[in-house]
Amino acid sequence: MLPKILRYWLFDTLSVQTMRYVHAVPSRKAHGLTKRVYDMIREDFFKNGSLTSRSAVPELMAAIWTGGRESMLVADRVDRTTKDAISAVLSQENDCPYCEDMLVSLVHAGGEHEAAQDIFEQNGGNSTNETLRRQLEWIRSLVTQDADDLPQTPFIDEQLPEVLGTLMAMSDINRFSHVVMADSPVSIPFGIVAIKALVLRIFGGQLVATRAVPLAPGRALHLLPSAELPSDLAWAKSNPRVADALSRWSATVEREAAKAVSEDVKSVVTASLTAWQGERMPLSRSWVDAETGKLSGADRDIARLAIVLAKAPYQVDEKMAEAVLRHAVTEAQFVRILAWASFTGARRFTNLVSAWIQSEREHQRKKTKIEGIPDRVLVA
Repeated sequence: MLPKILRYWLFDTLSVQTMRYVHAVPSRKAHGLTKRVYDMIREDFFKNGSLTSRSAVPELMAAIWTGGRESMLVADRVDRTTKDAISAVLSQENDCPYCEDMLVSLVHAGGEHEAAQDIFEQNGGNSTNETLRRQLEWIRSLVTQDADDLPQTPFIDEQLPEVLGTLMAMSDINRFSHVVMADSPVSIPFGIVAIKALVLRIFGGQLVATRAVPLAPGRALHLLPSAELPSDLAWAKSNPRVADALSRWSATVEREAAKAVSEDVKSVVTASLTAWQGERMPLSRSWVDAETGKLSGADRDIARLAIVLAKAPYQVDEKMAEAVLRHAVTEAQFVRILAWASFTGARRFTNLVSAWIQSEREHQRKKTKIEGIPDRVLVA
């Protein structure tokens, strides 16, 4: 394994190679909240572009770090490697190659080499252990199928705040990174996929160090002011630490969005997402034009980006991002706009998943009453 200082340099260098539209504040110039977040990321994880791409607005970098750390990285009711694995599949489905490659390496770092290879090859988890295979099938179904076709949720109720928090944080990171990361920094040499698979495993070997010490729960919370948990995120209440992290994250995003996103945009995007039930959108983006027709100028371009990023992140291209940038927004303003759009889409997706799970649970309870089966067998 490489010495720590060399690992820092390698991760810092590779992670920003494909960054576009925004810039990561260099470590040597970081101060105040930026430095505090950078230091904590390095101590608890590793510094990477999916986080530092928001450093033009330190509060927003602290927000995604706080929500992600407390949901995804702290092992509570769900082990970290499982959360890395479902995040890797989600990133794959959301068309975020940067996130996908990073997470495949993290699954390798957790020792689940067969699962990492299965995710990389998109082969359905043929060699993965049964429990993890069911979890990966479930997360893939969430993105690719209708709610009526979802397999049974492979997590118990006590695990759901962490699982849903992970989906929300990763969905946000996927959407943001899809725009600001042109591609994964790990390319395929000569088109030989096997070489890339080996590189990701080797990279995972360097990331084993990020698991050396269990993370202290709640450490990131003090980075942001306390806030009330929004009512639509009530699914997090049974895990107070996750609920606290999501509260602070949500309040920060909304506070910063008020500086860059108009109320007209928020109204149109909210109406669009409220009507959306998770269905796959048509390949043509004409569907979004009808929803944003009452807006004009910057408002229209921001709303188009937010709605497509929420419902079909794989359809967002450079033209949509550049349409927003043409309105002379600063880098900090663009980060605020994109962070709000990514968060809003991730929030709606996660709340739909929560609703689907609750519907499934209720259906099972009704079924057990009819068949006379004790409720306790449902916790599986």
